[in-house]
Amino acid sequence: MKKGILAGRDGGALLKWYDTHGRALPWRETREPYPVWVSEAMLQQTQVATVLPYYARWINRFPTVETLAQAELEEALALWQGLGYYRRGRMLHAGARVIVERGWPTSSAEWRQIPGVGRYTAAAIASICLGEPIAVVDGNVERVHARLSGSESSGAALHREAWTWAQEQLYAKRPGDWNQAMMELGARVCTPKNPGCRECPVAYLCIARLTHRETELPAPKARRATVDEVHWVWIPYFAGRFGMRRITDSRWWEGLWEFPRAVAPANEADLRALVGGGWVESIGSLRHTVTHHRIHVRASILRCEAAVTELTWLSREELAAIAMPAPQRKLLERALSVLGM
Repeated sequence: MKKGILAGRDGGALLKWYDTHGRALPWRETREPYPVWVSEAMLQQTQVATVLPYYARWINRFPTVETLAQAELEEALALWQGLGYYRRGRMLHAGARVIVERGWPTSSAEWRQIPGVGRYTAAAIASICLGEPIAVVDGNVERVHARLSGSESSGAALHREAWTWAQEQLYAKRPGDWNQAMMELGARVCTPKNPGCRECPVAYLCIARLTHRETELPAPKARRATVDEVHWVWIPYFAGRFGMRRITDSRWWEGLWEFPRAVAPANEADLRALVGGGWVESIGSLRHTVTHHRIHVRASILRCEAAVTELTWLSREELAAIAMPAPQRKLLERALSVLGM
């Protein structure tokens, strides 16, 4: 596809379509960097419909970067709870403290110095809030590129291609709107399945449509093999309180709270020794998927004979205010039901 053909001299059909059909989203009502940054962090690997209530609660509690920086990480993670990919919440909190100390970044390059901000997020904020003529590429833009250009690349090769192509097609006079238009097209029209080619404002340029390969492109990338894990979870209970510990080292849940847990084939007896003696009552199992990991959780309540000092003992009300991984929260609800609480 020729350089700049999508935008033409005035933004072309894509920008006109976006001006008329772009969704009215709360973070699009401003060019201030803080709400745009929050939205971009939340939208990574998460659909708009899921993000909307979380975004509203977050902005209500932390309306400025200063209020977020002043808050404890625990409170921020509790508010993020359920949105998943908790590293995003931790980095947003850490980044807020850096910005309060140093001031707001003034370019995409400076944004990339903020904790947790990568190439995509930096470009999105800089184009939307600063008017920097820089393209953004997410999964939606990769798909639009593959179909419009007829690219048969996949995986990392497609990703690299898409960044070059997106910059070549960028309408530099309105870079923020252009980038959002491109992503909106992929999210709502040029969808992975059943693309709405009849509604597409640039279908007349689409190689995939002209060659009847709309559903074949982009070429599928190699799928990562599913990894099965078994987790044992003990739920210590004593005198109306539950024994918890802070997760200090985890691929997904660092900084959150959990009941004592071990990954098989760890020694289950060692886990039992941590929580002390008592009467064990199985509460069954559940499955939880994180990225390409399929986790099988086997859980039991341990009615302890004493409150061991290695754990932090919390009431039901205190548990409601802390951040816990989704499978642990489900186990808590199951335990409360069994205990009649």
